[in-house]
Amino acid sequence: MLRKNLLPALLVVAAACGSSNPDQPPAPDGAGQPDSNNPNPDGPVSTATDPAEDGPDTVATSTAAIPGSAAGRTLQATVFTPSSSGSHPLVVMSPGFQLERTQYTSYAQHLATWGFLVVLTDYADSGFSMDHQKAADDISSVIDWAIANQQVEATAIATAGHSLGGKLSIFAATQDERIGAVVGWDPVDSNSPSVAPQKMTGMTAAIAVIGETTNGSGGSFGMPCAPTADNFKTFYAAAPSPALQITFAGADHMDWVDDPSCFFCGLCDAGTATPADVRKVSRRLDVAWLRRHLLDDAAMDTWLLTPPEQGLAIEHR
Repeated sequence: MLRKNLLPALLVVAAACGSSNPDQPPAPDGAGQPDSNNPNPDGPVSTATDPAEDGPDTVATSTAAIPGSAAGRTLQATVFTPSSSGSHPLVVMSPGFQLERTQYTSYAQHLATWGFLVVLTDYADSGFSMDHQKAADDISSVIDWAIANQQVEATAIATAGHSLGGKLSIFAATQDERIGAVVGWDPVDSNSPSVAPQKMTGMTAAIAVIGETTNGSGGSFGMPCAPTADNFKTFYAAAPSPALQITFAGADHMDWVDDPSCFFCGLCDAGTATPADVRKVSRRLDVAWLRRHLLDDAAMDTWLLTPPEQGLAIEHR
């Protein structure tokens, strides 16, 4: 699409979850802090422990420049390493379009407290002309790098992401059978190639999505941030079993970022839900879904199917 002035560019950002954020946004809602309800943070996690709360591990962070899927492609990343010994299940995490990876620090930190090694990346592409196929291929390159350079369990690999990052996380799983589970936070199937349902036939990963309907229509300048025809429900409809979908009543598309006060976030119509609640429910989903389908932890079923919050519509198969 030709862009003759600033307004269309702003619309593209709004429609595809774009924003800029402070250099060091907070990790809100207590993410990464010791759990006062766990008297032995180095001990085993009780099956009664809410996965929305931090797990027992402490977390070390480091940065890396990871080679992408083609020459000249490099992904800047932060690696979140749990303190527990041995190999760890791996999660590759991808941000929304035009959002920096630091907007998702709380999610990566939280998963790492539960023993997951998380690689949170920026994209190799910049600007508005992102190649979705190459970006999905890059996720597989990050997996290759992690297996070669980190203590990860090569048979327990997941992807996760928000908006465009949710789409690409699912896209990568359609073409890389090493990916056993995916979590998408309000994923949007925008731009070419479309993933749902075209590329999801025959995929084997367990898919969970959480999303909202506030931004399915309307929006600033008449452009919705998560159009109904391309929203999270399209991925669930095309997903194989097992699959799970949570609709969070009153949430909006930007409730999933760590700093929803960012400038471009205001281009998405605001919902009525509390952003901290949306992030808490999503962090529980991350841990419970990935422990269930990567580690065969059946104790997570209760947290997945009967979470304590009101206003959640859950479908599963």
